[in-house]
Amino acid sequence: MFTIELFLWLHVILATFWVGGMLFLSLVVVPYIRNKPFKNEAYEEVGKRFSLYGTMITLALLFITGSVVAHLLHGGFTTRTLKEKLFLFFVIVAISLLHDLWAGKKAFHSEKHRKIARWLGILNLVLSLLIVHLGVRIRLGL
Repeated sequence: MFTIELFLWLHVILATFWVGGMLFLSLVVVPYIRNKPFKNEAYEEVGKRFSLYGTMITLALLFITGSVVAHLLHGGFTTRTLKEKLFLFFVIVAISLLHDLWAGKKAFHSEKHRKIARWLGILNLVLSLLIVHLGVRIRLGL
């Protein structure tokens, strides 16, 4: 039982970091930096750090811990809700890669890419909140 609790706890902490980080960036960091003379450098530095910790490391660990929890509690991705959650997770990974490796890198030189990066970030946040909702439904047995 301790193993299940440990992996579920870690999964929740990682999800909190991922979703909380996106909320903090969009509600605090971006509005603060938006009108500063150093905004491009700040966006680039914050983006690199969040991309490393928030995207690469956190999403990889979320996949591992989520898979372990799904296996230990449900025998794998056996329910429709677990399958939906896994599908949305892979959509988020794809959007994150598109945002970080393409649109985000070009955002400093193009208004079009800036808008695309912004909308990809918003879409990722909405899908992440939906995944949290699905996780709550799973734990409640709904």
